[in-house]
Amino acid sequence: MEIEEYLEIVSGQIRSKRARIMAVKEIEDHIKDQAGAYEEEGMKQETAMEEAVRQMGDPVTTGVELDRIHRPKMDWKLFWWIVLFSALGLAIQYLCFYRLGNMEGQFQIPMENSMIKFVRQCVYTAVGLVVMAGICLCDYSLIGKYGEIWAGVFLAGIWAACSPGILPRLNGSYPYLKCILYLFIPLYGGILYRNRGNRYKGLMISALWIAAVFLTGIKVIGGGLGVLIDTMAACFFMLLVAAWEDWFQVSKKMGLGFGATILIIPGIIFFSNNLTGYQIERLKVWLHPEQYATGAGYQVTTIRNIVSNLGINTSCYKALEQKGLLEFVSACADHYEYMMLQAAVTLGTVKVIFLGILFTAFLFYLFRMAAKEKNKLGHMIALGCTMLLAVQTIQNMMYNFGIGIISTSGVPFFSYGRVLTLVLYILFGVLLSIYRYQNLVWDEPIKNIRKSGELAKLTHYILRGERNENTLS
Repeated sequence: MEIEEYLEIVSGQIRSKRARIMAVKEIEDHIKDQAGAYEEEGMKQETAMEEAVRQMGDPVTTGVELDRIHRPKMDWKLFWWIVLFSALGLAIQYLCFYRLGNMEGQFQIPMENSMIKFVRQCVYTAVGLVVMAGICLCDYSLIGKYGEIWAGVFLAGIWAACSPGILPRLNGSYPYLKCILYLFIPLYGGILYRNRGNRYKGLMISALWIAAVFLTGIKVIGGGLGVLIDTMAACFFMLLVAAWEDWFQVSKKMGLGFGATILIIPGIIFFSNNLTGYQIERLKVWLHPEQYATGAGYQVTTIRNIVSNLGINTSCYKALEQKGLLEFVSACADHYEYMMLQAAVTLGTVKVIFLGILFTAFLFYLFRMAAKEKNKLGHMIALGCTMLLAVQTIQNMMYNFGIGIISTSGVPFFSYGRVLTLVLYILFGVLLSIYRYQNLVWDEPIKNIRKSGELAKLTHYILRGERNENTLS
C-alpha cells in the first residue's frame, strides 16, 4: 500500500480536524524515518517504504484507535465538584447572612435588601457557570500562541480604563477592579511557555512581566493589596516551577536563584512609591496589634475576641451580644471578605472546619490533575490557577480569624461579589478546557529540537519505530 493511500485511510477515521492534522503528520514522519532506517540496512527505497507502511498495521484500526484517543473529553468529576461548591457556597451565604441573621434581628441590613443581594448573587453564579461552560469549549492552547500579545492588551486595557474620567474612583483607587488581576495568571502561563529555551533572556522577560502586573496593581488600580499578593504569589510559583522543570534550559540552581532574586523587584517598586500613612499603620498593626487595639488594630483585636467566643457546633450570637461584640459582626455582614467568620458565628466552628477540609480536598484534586497534565502549557496554567485558589483561600481564612491583617477578595464560591464571581468562573473554565483538550494539544518543540528516538508524542501514547513491530503504548 502506498503511503499516501495509507495516510488517507487513517485520516478518514479521525473526526477531530486538529487531531487529524497532527496525528497524520506524525505518522507520516514515523513511516519515513523507519523507511530511512531500512534503506541504511540495504533495502531499496521502494521496498523500504512498503515495509515501513506494512509495519504500521491496518490503517482503519490505527485511525479508529487514534480517533478514540484524540477527541475532546469533558472532565465531569471536576465539573460536578464546581457545581457542588457553587450550590454549597450559595447555601452558606443564605443560611449565615441572608436568612438566619435577619431572622434573629442581628443584622443591620433590611430583610428585603439582603434577599435582593442573594438573588443577585444567584444570577452572578448562574452567569458564571454559563461563561465557564463557554470557555471550556474554547481551545486553551491559543494562550500559548498569543499569550504575550493578550497579556499586553490586558494590562494596557486596565491602564486605559483607569485613565482620568473613564471610570469612577473610590478613595483614590478602583477597588472594584482588583479581582480582574487574577485573569493574568493563565496569560502568564502562556508567557512562560513562549519563553522556553530562551535561557536568561527568557527568565528576564518573564520577570519583567511580573513587575509589569505588580506596577499595574499598585500604581493604576490601587487598593486590593491582598488580591495583588495572591496574583504575585501564583506568578512567582509558576516562574520557579518553570525554572525547576528546565523550561529556560539553564541549570536549576541558577534558574531558581534568579527567580528568588527577582522577588526584590516588586519590593523595590513598592517601597520606591513611598508608603502611605495607612500602609505604615498596617505594618505596625501586623507586628503589634495589641498596642493599637483602640485605633488601627481595632479590627484585628476585635476579630480575635470574636474567635475566642465561637461556639463548637452552635451559634454564638448571645455570647457576642453579652460582650458587646455583636455590633461588629453586624457591620461585617455587608463585607464579602468575612463570609467564613459569619459562617463560624452562625453555624459553629466544626462546620466551618468541615467546609475547610472539603475545599482542601478539592484543591488537592486540582493540584493532582495539574501535576499529571502531560502538555506543558496546560500543566503550567493549571498549576498557576490552582496555586492562586490555594493562596487566596489561606490568606482569607487567616484574615477571617485574626491572623492576617490584609483584606482579601474572599474564599472561592463562599464569598459574594460580581467581579470576583465571574473572574473565578472564567479561571475554572480555563481549567476545564485544559482537561477537555488534553488529548488534542501537542507541545511545540523548543527551538524545533526533537528528543532523540521520540518520533511522535500523542499525549499518553508514543509511536516508536522498530523493525519488527509497531507499538502503541
